[in-house]
Amino acid sequence: MAVADERRERCDGCGKTVMLENLTTVTMPDGERLACCPTCEQHARDVAEKLGSIDQSRDSCDGCNSTFPTSSLEDIVLTDGTVLTCCSSCLEDAPGYGGGESKTEGGVDPDTGATQAAETTEIATRRQLCSQCHEWVTEELYHVTTIDGRTEEMCTDCKELAEEKGVVNRVKMRRAEAREILRVDEDATTAEIRQAFLTQIKHAHPDKKSGSESAFKLVKEAYDRLR
Repeated sequence: MAVADERRERCDGCGKTVMLENLTTVTMPDGERLACCPTCEQHARDVAEKLGSIDQSRDSCDGCNSTFPTSSLEDIVLTDGTVLTCCSSCLEDAPGYGGGESKTEGGVDPDTGATQAAETTEIATRRQLCSQCHEWVTEELYHVTTIDGRTEEMCTDCKELAEEKGVVNRVKMRRAEAREILRVDEDATTAEIRQAFLTQIKHAHPDKKSGSESAFKLVKEAYDRLR
């Protein structure tokens, strides 16, 4: 969305420049949010209602082969590039994801002739949809609040572009950033995260030579994001 100045933006419908207070956000059934002027608002709502009344598209799960609404299915990407579309049950059984076990490959001991099982390191990752470019990405999305109060889930490129346009009010810390600040692993337990917080907050306290007000707030934000 192009910005004309600090108080005006263009309507996603007609493209006309409108005062921010005269824009209304209309959410489509697929989650896309449109900023509309008073003229386009009703048309957008009519379209949203019509789309919402249409039978929801359905697809089959690659795990159990059952058919589900597409909104209840998720894509995961294996390390070999294979993309699987899974229902919530099969997602838990995916190799390297949820409660699923890693795949094994058989081998034979050359000395004893006994069969050996070698566990692979195949890991499944979740794909996420950027609300701006509508591209599927594997990175953790940024939770962005715009100056007109909308919330968007953006990839890195779209977040940076929005910042350049001056439409970003706040960007929520990503969990990956929070883990880096507290110096904990992705699989850290609640107790480990709390202990890391207590350690880091002592060093970041403004009364310490190594600390400052900004560092103190950063550590606290990281802990709030992970707990």
